[in-house]
Amino acid sequence: MNGKRTLHPAIVVIGGGIFGASIASHLGARGIGKEVLLLERSEIAAAASSQAAGMIFRISAKPGVDALSRATFEGLPLLEQQLGEALDFRRVGTVRCAVEPDGRAALAALRQRAVQAGAAAETIDAAWCRRAMPWLEPGDAACVYFADDGYIDPYRLTAAYARAAAQSGVRIQTGATVRSIRLQAGRVAGLETSAGKIACDTLVVAAGALSNHLTVPLGIALPMAPTRSHYWITAADSLFDAAQPMLVHTDAGIYTRPELNGLLIGVHEAASRTFDYRRLPDDLPSFQVTQAGTEWDVLLAAEDRIQRFLPTLNTLRFADYVAGLSTYTPDSRFVIGPVKAVPGLYAAGGCCGSGVTISGGVGEALAGLIVEGRSPHDLSPFLPERFGGVDPSSEDFQQRCASARAGKSALQIEKRENTNAFRDG
Repeated sequence: MNGKRTLHPAIVVIGGGIFGASIASHLGARGIGKEVLLLERSEIAAAASSQAAGMIFRISAKPGVDALSRATFEGLPLLEQQLGEALDFRRVGTVRCAVEPDGRAALAALRQRAVQAGAAAETIDAAWCRRAMPWLEPGDAACVYFADDGYIDPYRLTAAYARAAAQSGVRIQTGATVRSIRLQAGRVAGLETSAGKIACDTLVVAAGALSNHLTVPLGIALPMAPTRSHYWITAADSLFDAAQPMLVHTDAGIYTRPELNGLLIGVHEAASRTFDYRRLPDDLPSFQVTQAGTEWDVLLAAEDRIQRFLPTLNTLRFADYVAGLSTYTPDSRFVIGPVKAVPGLYAAGGCCGSGVTISGGVGEALAGLIVEGRSPHDLSPFLPERFGGVDPSSEDFQQRCASARAGKSALQIEKRENTNAFRDG
């Protein structure tokens, strides 16, 4: 885009993260790529998408999520075929462990649902765990191995979606900041950007932590808050190798995955750090979500519960700490679908730390809505208006989102979902 001039694409996608790139790719796959413009203020996958752990789960704690993740799984080989390159998805599986009675019951239910869906799920014993992961001490935990799961480089996947979009004719403009959304007669009419005006009648806001900057001036508050996600990576050690399974330990509130010959460790702390979207800087990739000198506080606070299944924790050397902003909602459900108050406006956000897992499904769902008027997936649990009016900058709302991340463990969510189902009648 050279100079200050007006472009006239039919569809604009704001945000070059994994959601925006996937949506653009799926729109292009429907044969309308030349009508689509993908806008990114920095570079593709410059923020949260490149900082994700990249774990992809075939079966989640919520049945409504499974169809979205299945679309991601099914789309990976098609994406590789289109691009003519391997994306190196590491199908190592996940071991899920639970100790407490309610966690055991939820894990059994998760296994049963996996079996019904045709996904691999095998009850395993402590000896199996120690053979597969010599560093793991499962104790008397109930353990199930979900063999279909794995992990991928999130930057590489996002870039692959973007390249696939470009191949199908989608125009990708980086370094273009969206200043405002223009409406006419109450519906989408275009954008004001740092590079000029853009006229369009369909707009997808997939700008992550910056999305509410664009929608709140329209009177549309998306129900999500920027929330810190972070993990630690050990130095290489003979205990670890890249073929070992991932781990989700319900009671410890911990997840792990291989990272070359080290171990990536994520912790769900009791009070996640959230941020007022209005105070985020324009240069989001440079934003420090963790104050210098406090990188180890959460890991140290969780030391006792981690050591119960990783006894050698204190002997390990740590090589890296990675922190970024995800967007969380009070109910741990995504924000995906049309904004009913503004015809032509769609939202894709509230990733709740699962953006990589559902990326293919999000792209497929919104492309179906935009092009065909219907989504191949049920988006009713994720509609942007489901909370009514919210103030995403309020301390109360941010606290609700922080609590959702603190209870993110898949089995804890399944227990809460089941409880809510009974309450809802």
